[in-house]
Amino acid sequence: MTWINSFIIANLIGIGSNLDNSSVGMAYGIKNIKFPHRVNFIINVVGLIISLLGAFMGTFISRYTSKNTAQLVSCLVLCGVGLYILYTAYLQPFISKETSQQFKLENPGFKQGILLGFGLSFSNFAGSLSATVSNSVSLWTTVLSISAWGYFMILFGNYIGIGFISRFLGKYSSMVSGFLLIGVGLHQLI
Repeated sequence: MTWINSFIIANLIGIGSNLDNSSVGMAYGIKNIKFPHRVNFIINVVGLIISLLGAFMGTFISRYTSKNTAQLVSCLVLCGVGLYILYTAYLQPFISKETSQQFKLENPGFKQGILLGFGLSFSNFAGSLSATVSNSVSLWTTVLSISAWGYFMILFGNYIGIGFISRFLGKYSSMVSGFLLIGVGLHQLI
């Protein structure tokens, strides 16, 4: 695999794993709350640690499986996360009979940063695990890509949260994220 292909895959995993971050940034931006850089940093430090755990687990698994099995596991993990994102964003609200409780967004602090970091890191773990288990991208390239895109996507979402773009991206960011992760997962089999 060429370095260009690895670079593209790492960035697609980074973007796909962090599109939910842009939704968080938009949610605060729509309420005219500027997302603090220190809280964004905390969120992405938690994401970095969880991405490292996934990458180390993927490296460990890849030592004991064949390349075809590793690629299949990578595909299944990424497609599973993509399908889960699509399910929770679009199907679950129609299936669930419970009404959701409204809550008020306030300026995020240290506690919210840690909680958001854990909440947003599930796809980071899956992305880093699948990239390293299939040996498609190096451990550090994957982790750094996921962390950098995580920080950028919160800023991006927050900056456009006030504008008309947020209505479009906010509605479709989960769909784009889910299909992007499924696409990267299917690419692992090729």
